[in-house]
Amino acid sequence: MRYMMLIAVLSTLLMAGFVKVGETVEERSSGLVWQDDHAVEEKELLYDEAKVYCESLSLAGSSDWRLPTLYELQSIVDLTRYDPALQRGFHFGLSKNYWSITPYADDETRAWAVDFKSGSTEHSRHSYDYYVRCVRDMK
Repeated sequence: MRYMMLIAVLSTLLMAGFVKVGETVEERSSGLVWQDDHAVEEKELLYDEAKVYCESLSLAGSSDWRLPTLYELQSIVDLTRYDPALQRGFHFGLSKNYWSITPYADDETRAWAVDFKSGSTEHSRHSYDYYVRCVRDMK
């Protein structure tokens, strides 16, 4: 009976969508690894600074980090939660706006961001300071 319980628990953990691994969260279904450390609550940067920050980030033995697309950033929103509207599994994250790399089509001086208070999206000028959560592809 114990072995059956252990197998059930392990199976659940392995199939879970968002799994905390050190300073990251792995999203196995999409193959993405998300930054999840104190910096995601401390780094409030201009758009161009956010891109450079992610591209120069070295975390969890990897240096291939990047600013996520709007679609990727929306994938970690949980609309059943509020303040923050962030998927379970993440330990760090504010109810604030986070930059995506996705440009706003009608204005090259703007990019899309996600507000993790409610999970809504908005486009904002590159000159605004928003928070940053970097992502990389799982290998």
